[in-house]
Amino acid sequence: MGIARAGEVLRDGRDLAARELADLLMSELAPAGGYDDDVALLLYRHPGPLRFSFPAESSQLAVARHALREWLTRCDLPRRTAQDVLIAAGEACANAVEHGHRASPDGTVRLHADASSDSVRVIVADSGVWKPGDPAGSPHRGRGIGIMKALSHHVTIVPGPLGTTVEMHTRIL
Repeated sequence: MGIARAGEVLRDGRDLAARELADLLMSELAPAGGYDDDVALLLYRHPGPLRFSFPAESSQLAVARHALREWLTRCDLPRRTAQDVLIAAGEACANAVEHGHRASPDGTVRLHADASSDSVRVIVADSGVWKPGDPAGSPHRGRGIGIMKALSHHVTIVPGPLGTTVEMHTRIL
């Protein structure tokens, strides 16, 4: 019963700050007569969200991938999940640079990632105006959105006059 109850309290308090969650756990799990001895509690959370902005230049894509890879490593995700997130986000960043900033290369791309207990969410937003791909229609190009959708459980792309935002959700399996 104790472990199950601790799990319930953790699940119900998952959006609380660590200190508040610790206080909630200690109060909810306290025996009726109080604690007879010292109690130690250790809480662990995934790293905080990644917020990374970079110039909309293809030379900066490796820098963005490196930042995301380090964050994913700190999250200690399963290898396959981390790889899928990294590849899908890389495609979104490349599209933001190529399509969102082809006409305005001085823009910025913003990468945001956060992890919960069961999923990873990545948002890539540019500040440009979307331009279609290569008019020649190379058969070796134009697969970025398909890759994002294949590697994520849910993808939303919202173009607008102030840029395009791609939001991807991947379940942690």
